[in-house]
Amino acid sequence: MRYLLLGMMLLCAFAASAGMDPHVLKQTIEQRLGVQVYLVDETPMPGLYLLGTAQGLLYSDARGDYVLQGSMLDLAHDMRNLTRLSQQQQRRLALSQIGEARLWLKATPERHRLTLFTDLACGPCRIALEELPRLQARGVSVQLLPAPVAASDQASWCDPGLLRELNFSDRLPESGCNAILAHHIGLSQWLGIKASPSWVLPNGDLVRGYQSPEQLLKILDHINAPANPSSSAS
Repeated sequence: MRYLLLGMMLLCAFAASAGMDPHVLKQTIEQRLGVQVYLVDETPMPGLYLLGTAQGLLYSDARGDYVLQGSMLDLAHDMRNLTRLSQQQQRRLALSQIGEARLWLKATPERHRLTLFTDLACGPCRIALEELPRLQARGVSVQLLPAPVAASDQASWCDPGLLRELNFSDRLPESGCNAILAHHIGLSQWLGIKASPSWVLPNGDLVRGYQSPEQLLKILDHINAPANPSSSAS
């Protein structure tokens, strides 16, 4: 979990420049709300801080006495949704810290990249996994990560024969697989992944539930369209 802690410390260091102690705020919120806080960051509003938790984004004063949940809009800049932008940034940050141990289904040539959080048992998850070659054939590379799984299912993820029918360019190594799996599950908890399957798009948006290859391609092409570079698919 050292990668998670590193990311949190980097963001906390930024908030510390404002003269408050992000570690104290983190501990206060965790004790009072009983939720794990992964990051603390400044917001454009003086005295209000962004908290990244396993239950989503929250806002707090510097002492942790008052907490808000909802969307922050920047009315001075076309009502830009700052909360959504922070969610996107948080997901991209988390995925950038995965490391080399991952499951990648690479497409050649590659038009898009997706990350799929899933388990191996649910019906929609199995359908999504069976359809991954269709995405690969359409130029979409997919990174496969475990959603929070029961201890009894962890051995399946570390099985060298996992999804042998899929041509993964990278697979989880047998040595140290349980520790790697715990790190990946920690990432899913950081991002608040509760439903399987869930897809994280290149811009950081989250799409929950089963999506057909055609639906995903439509969303991805919409993101990359020059006239509309961001998606509202979340």
